[in-house]
Amino acid sequence: MTRTPSLLLAGLALAAAPLAAQVTDAGERIHFLRVVAKDYVFEAKPTSPAGITTIQLVNQGGDIHHLLIVELPTNRTPKEFYETNRATGAMPAWAKVVAQTPTIPANGEVFLTQRLEAGRYILSCQLAASDGRSHVAKGMYQLITVTPSAAAPRVAGTRKP
Repeated sequence: MTRTPSLLLAGLALAAAPLAAQVTDAGERIHFLRVVAKDYVFEAKPTSPAGITTIQLVNQGGDIHHLLIVELPTNRTPKEFYETNRATGAMPAWAKVVAQTPTIPANGEVFLTQRLEAGRYILSCQLAASDGRSHVAKGMYQLITVTPSAAAPRVAGTRKP
């Protein structure tokens, strides 16, 4: 099957066009957070606005990875999360998982959409490496702070003027 040049050019123009911000039917903006997994570290912006967030996990490492988003209580620190995890091989009892991606292979990616409230969260990979140590024990965790959203809450059923 042959494609005409005009169809090909139209497809390229569409691919190059900037995407409009994603917004819910209620007018709430959907935020985007890209998280890159490497062996054994996450790379992500340290802050994100509160609200509905689509998280893209991209695996640029050679090992398999996943992403757990763990709410960090105000009376706990990332160091406590790491130390407990390293010592026991498991997450602390006080850790609350709010979202999790499936495991993805090297060069894989996955998307997860979750409403994140303002607060502090740990991004972690709890999988075991080939040496038996967890990825967290190797340093694969990162703190992110979700900041209060600037958007004023709207009453259900109302539209933005």
